[in-house]
Amino acid sequence: MLEVKRNGMTESKEIIVKVVDVSKKFQNQPVLESINMDIPRGKLVAITGTSGCGKSTLLKIVAALNYPDNGKVYIENTDIFQLSRKKLFEFRKDFGFLFQDAALISNLTIFDNIALPLRYHYNIPEDEINNQVNSILDEFGLSHLKNYLPAQLSMGQRKLISFVRALIMKPKILFLDEPVTGIDAIARQKMTEMILPLRDDPNITIIMVSHNLEFIKQSADYIALLHQNKLLAYDKRDEIIKSRDPIINRILSIIIDEE
Repeated sequence: MLEVKRNGMTESKEIIVKVVDVSKKFQNQPVLESINMDIPRGKLVAITGTSGCGKSTLLKIVAALNYPDNGKVYIENTDIFQLSRKKLFEFRKDFGFLFQDAALISNLTIFDNIALPLRYHYNIPEDEINNQVNSILDEFGLSHLKNYLPAQLSMGQRKLISFVRALIMKPKILFLDEPVTGIDAIARQKMTEMILPLRDDPNITIIMVSHNLEFIKQSADYIALLHQNKLLAYDKRDEIIKSRDPIINRILSIIIDEE
């Protein structure tokens, strides 16, 4: 069952990710405090909040890229932090991650950056890798960039390529860290056009960090609102956006000012 933090809403949904009492400190300062969330399969959940509230840290913990000090994360009923390194490696085949800074490998071409997860995780023929990479580049109209190095591209282009790399493994869970932040208007529109159709795919669950409320309004099914390192509210998008709760409204107005 999916349980949310406001309006007493509880609805029957298949849960793919369960976050239980997750806490994290950096240099003895709390970054996350007792976070609890149930994330339904096939939905887009946007994690938002004011700067420094722990959004990206939470995303990386759920993606098993960081470890909590306390608490558990279950993905498809598996406690991911109890897995051996080998089993966690296998588990991550079902993840795709778009990093805030794109995180492309600087000395690899765009083509080879996208091919990297396939070469790393699977023992498949090179001609099949070539076919898959060329196909996804064609699908998103980015084939003209494949022979460039990351440094030759704008940040917007690098993020688009990083998004394609995150999709190449056909992930069950797609993690997006600020996908439309710090990029030009053309790249932002392109990114939006790439993300929105995925909402209709029941086989992909998207967990996204963003402080761009307009984009969240366009894309999210659910919103998790963090404040002072805690989960202030978690509900359907419109329940959060149209909330009359003065604290929620104040936090949303601060987020708008920070954009």
